[in-house]
Amino acid sequence: MKHTRVTLSGVCLAIVAAMIVTDVSQAIAQNKSREYMGKPHYGSSTFRSSRNMSHARDYSRDLYYYTRDAQTIDPELARSESTELGRNIDATKKELATIRKEYAGDKEVLASLKVIEDHLTNATAQHKTLHAECQMDTFDRTAGMKCCSDITKELEKAMAEHAALMRKLEIKELANSKKETTPKK
Repeated sequence: MKHTRVTLSGVCLAIVAAMIVTDVSQAIAQNKSREYMGKPHYGSSTFRSSRNMSHARDYSRDLYYYTRDAQTIDPELARSESTELGRNIDATKKELATIRKEYAGDKEVLASLKVIEDHLTNATAQHKTLHAECQMDTFDRTAGMKCCSDITKELEKAMAEHAALMRKLEIKELANSKKETTPKK
């Protein structure tokens, strides 16, 4: 009986110790990963703009497939999807304005932002056409699919430019952090 209690106590102690070690190692790993995130981190405008563009593209793709595949188009659903698509494009523009302010002195960043904004402007123009189509009593599938296709193309171009910009910023941040941590002789 004593041997069973000792064994059971030992197993419980080992489980508790393993849980503690796991929690501590996860906390250390999280802190280490945040050291290398630099300016473009998960709470920043750069990350939110990327996420908003991705969501906008997803809405555009989903509406494209819906208009292509559905037997009948539900106008209310099409309006709702179009509204969310526009909201995500607008949210992206808002985040890019914040990035523009943050990097006002960096010509390279501003040039990339201009390219992204141009693609978003084209996507917005197509979205206005799409949204107008969604307000009609009958939805023109061909026009809807064309608008969604054009919006998706523009968003993908903007996303590619944004990804390239993020890589540039990460490289700059890493170079700057190495300069700051290099010991002076």
